[in-house]
Amino acid sequence: MIERSGEMSSKNQDLGHSVIKAFMNFKHAEIKSFQIPGYSKSETRFIFILSRGLKSRGPKIRVSDLGHMLRISKPSVTQMIQSLEGKGLIKRVQNPEDKRSMYVELTEVGAGVSEKMLDEFQASFEDMQEFLGEDDMKKLITLLEKLTDYLNTKSENKEA
Repeated sequence: MIERSGEMSSKNQDLGHSVIKAFMNFKHAEIKSFQIPGYSKSETRFIFILSRGLKSRGPKIRVSDLGHMLRISKPSVTQMIQSLEGKGLIKRVQNPEDKRSMYVELTEVGAGVSEKMLDEFQASFEDMQEFLGEDDMKKLITLLEKLTDYLNTKSENKEA
């Protein structure tokens, strides 16, 4: 059966709306699932990214690198650092080789909170795998990686 372009456009539009709705529902559920009590969503994300960065880069990360890792502006990084410093989770350390450059590192309290976050995230992912099953979990990972590659490529082409 041959479809008219108007029917095809309507089906694509319905599919597009369904994708948007699914993303919005997922985002709402994800925010509730991956937020640590006592910390904002932004603080949770910051600590998570910082701890992952520290595991791959060493005990300290440059403030300028954090903005890139989190994809947020320098003023937003500064605001988040001040908030988390105030809570005793991180501290700034001056770069001995370049006095203009600062590093961020976790305090002992911050390392404990980070470890707790990572444990809770791991438990959530294990629950998710149990719910979805191994095959669907692998399909989800493959689709998310494929979509991420697509969106990154699309974004890079717009920036060029």
